[in-house]
Amino acid sequence: MKNTRKIICGVLTLFIMAGFTACGNTEGKTDEKPKAGNYTEGTYTETVKGHNGDLEVEVSFDTEKILSVKVLSHEETAGISDAPIERIPEEIIEAQTLAVDTVAGATVTSNAILAAVEACVVKAGGDAAKLKVKQTGEDKEAKDVELTTDVVVIGGGGAGLVAAASAEEHGAKVIVLEKLAVTGGSTALSGGGISATGTKFQEAEGIKDTKESWMKLWKERQSSSNADGMYPNYEVVDRFMDAAVVTTEWMVDYIKHEYSAIMGFGLDPVRRLHFAYSDATTKGGTTLTKNIENFITGEGVEILTETEATELITDEKGNVTGVIAKGKDGKVTVHAKKVILAAGGFAKSEELLERFVPEAKGTSELSWASAGSTGDGILMAEKLGAAVYEEPWIMGVGIGSKVPGTQALGMDWTRVYVNNKGERFTNEEVHYSIATNRLIEQNGTWLIVDSTEANKDLVASLEAAMPSEEVVKGETFEALAKEMNVPEETFVKSMNTFNEGVRTGNDVMGKSKDYLVSVEKAPYYAIRFYPVTMGTFGGVKTDESFRVVKADGSVIGNLYATGENANKVLYNQVYMSGSAVQFALTSGRIAGQHAAENLK
Repeated sequence: MKNTRKIICGVLTLFIMAGFTACGNTEGKTDEKPKAGNYTEGTYTETVKGHNGDLEVEVSFDTEKILSVKVLSHEETAGISDAPIERIPEEIIEAQTLAVDTVAGATVTSNAILAAVEACVVKAGGDAAKLKVKQTGEDKEAKDVELTTDVVVIGGGGAGLVAAASAEEHGAKVIVLEKLAVTGGSTALSGGGISATGTKFQEAEGIKDTKESWMKLWKERQSSSNADGMYPNYEVVDRFMDAAVVTTEWMVDYIKHEYSAIMGFGLDPVRRLHFAYSDATTKGGTTLTKNIENFITGEGVEILTETEATELITDEKGNVTGVIAKGKDGKVTVHAKKVILAAGGFAKSEELLERFVPEAKGTSELSWASAGSTGDGILMAEKLGAAVYEEPWIMGVGIGSKVPGTQALGMDWTRVYVNNKGERFTNEEVHYSIATNRLIEQNGTWLIVDSTEANKDLVASLEAAMPSEEVVKGETFEALAKEMNVPEETFVKSMNTFNEGVRTGNDVMGKSKDYLVSVEKAPYYAIRFYPVTMGTFGGVKTDESFRVVKADGSVIGNLYATGENANKVLYNQVYMSGSAVQFALTSGRIAGQHAAENLK
């Protein structure tokens, strides 16, 4: 009996083991070819979030290595994204690694490409973690460089490129240092329009415009905030307006730039904005800066990208004699007879925002300014005793949210804003720079949206973003107020008052009938909105030739400041359409000419 039991148990054991073995083989079956190396041979794609939207990458492998990396589609900013899209795939293939450096000024795009390639490596069965480890000996040996020139320009944005062009035009040998991987700065990210009055281009189109008209608007706008402000200096504004005409025409006559249109903009209907060509993929600002860059490099101007100026060199008398920079491969020292600061403002530096404009702390994340706008030029000049402008401020470009798919709401005058008290605090039909200032004055702002058919796509984006601290939803105004954590009674009254104004055509805040659209169809949504900047007003003080001065008015020898390194003199707290790029170009032109003509 015992033997029989042993036989039965043995058979059962063999049966169970066979069953486990069969199950194991079934789970291990695959239709894919067996991997015989580092990867499963094939082509894989991955879509990730880039800076502006989806970015799709395709990666091909054989069994041993990565064969190709292609960015198939993206919505990144033309000009800024060019370098990482070209460089990172090449470096991945060349070194067979994911441990490649991101591109200065395009970190988000760089990281998106790397993330997509990493995902494809995983799909191909590769060891992504191993590929991300930098191998010993990969760091390049430092190579220090020493250069000599007549004029060195710090910053390759609009101001710096034009300063280089102007200095070269007047006989100087020029080197431009740009800390990012691409030139253009904040100018490249703009619409590329420059304002001027009474130009030959306006006259050719029969446009009647005068400096007096622009000055009147300038004074009206600047008086809308900071009533006791020290600036603008209207004598300087007057000279700037005259010089702007010269620059606008010089850009065509000398640089061979072209204007595709002369237009008004928003609440500035007068056609004085001279726009560069732009299309769906290329901003007019990028066209503008590329045209200047192509011209000056053709004339022999040397541009060193990924070369960050860190220190100004001075002689025993305090005169500036050059600059020390950190290059891609080591220290770069440039000895020069003249140095022109064109390094942009400080809109991307939370540290300097907190120091200079604490009211705008926290705005760097959504700023449209170049990634290089961290106040470098201002700080270098300040170390030499340069007088820093009083009352610095931000350059407002409107408002924005952190919710994908809501960009169009930024300056849609049909919308309604309320603050954290549940109060509607402004007529939404205002100049974009004033809108930025009004949001800065609030302790938080919400934009209210309903569920009408016109908002169908917007509502889909909001639903996709929920749950989130950035957007909340309610079936009634009372319920929405609770989700927003604002006083319920105040908020309901604000919305009912607004809707009544839509019905009567008489808005209590004075908004035009054309922009009165009711908010009445549930469910309702509230989206957090924030001030959005595109630069800063501030910098160091200069004379008429843009030579940097100290508090006592004495000139720091051989040092100039242009663009956002010296622009506060024109403004109180409100930006004037087309003026920032114009000031960058005009100050660069004047500084470059003066520097070249005074080399001795």
